[in-house]
Amino acid sequence: MVDSQLQTLVKLEGLLLRPVTLAGQAAAWCGFVLVLVVSGNVLARYVFNLGSVGMQELEWHLVSPIALIGMSYAMQKGEHVRVDFLYERMSEGGKQVIDLVSALLLAIVAIIIVLLSLPYIEQSYSLLEGSPDPGGLPYRFLLKAFIPLGFFLLTVQALSQIVHSICYFLRLRAESPGTT
Repeated sequence: MVDSQLQTLVKLEGLLLRPVTLAGQAAAWCGFVLVLVVSGNVLARYVFNLGSVGMQELEWHLVSPIALIGMSYAMQKGEHVRVDFLYERMSEGGKQVIDLVSALLLAIVAIIIVLLSLPYIEQSYSLLEGSPDPGGLPYRFLLKAFIPLGFFLLTVQALSQIVHSICYFLRLRAESPGTT
């Protein structure tokens, strides 16, 4: 019984990891494009004495997906901020309890942020909001749409961590003497 539950949960964890991994790769490509845009802006400004408001805005438009999509990928890879001097001293079971509780709390907060951000994006879309600066980029609602997308992916990653922790405890229970 535990083996079939465990197999199902492991498959679920794999399904949850996939979109976060793909999003993390997309964020990495945005980082590469950001380097090219910044380099191009510097070259244009200091070599050719040219500048573009739109290209400068594109820089921070690229930071949005890097940060908002990249945060779930960083969590997946264990590169997120945590109080390691306490965490590293814990047993594996203690670490899994901390990971489980923190993932549950994170999922709740992330879902709230997704829900609260939707009207913000809807308003931006209804106005077809763009840059207030002349020569700036249009369609700012697309940029703002990374808020719920990023926090949705963070929710998916938190659910993956919850499943991972549950799998740990199921394995522990299956390995304990006297359990079937």
